[in-house]
Amino acid sequence: MLEWLIPVCFFWLAAAIYLGGMAVDVEGGNGLRQVLGLLATFVLFVAAWRVLGLLLGGIAPVLGDLVLPTIVSALLLPIISRAGFGLLGVKVRRKQHEAH
Repeated sequence: MLEWLIPVCFFWLAAAIYLGGMAVDVEGGNGLRQVLGLLATFVLFVAAWRVLGLLLGGIAPVLGDLVLPTIVSALLLPIISRAGFGLLGVKVRRKQHEAH
């Protein structure tokens, strides 16, 4: 009934860790395009979670409906974020480490 709250709440935590804490840069576009890219990534993440839930739902009631789609969606977050930001012409790339 309220299982859709799982990807909604989990996305913001996972996106903050991936985009803010990992070695990636969001390049290009202005602030509005980057925010819209984040929202597009959110929509793609929830859609991927739902599709995975439908595909894996026959495995076990809770495991296939909730747990596995959440884990697989989290693992796909780098690909989903590149697609979501890419829809608006913004790139997500690994940070280039500079020698000092």
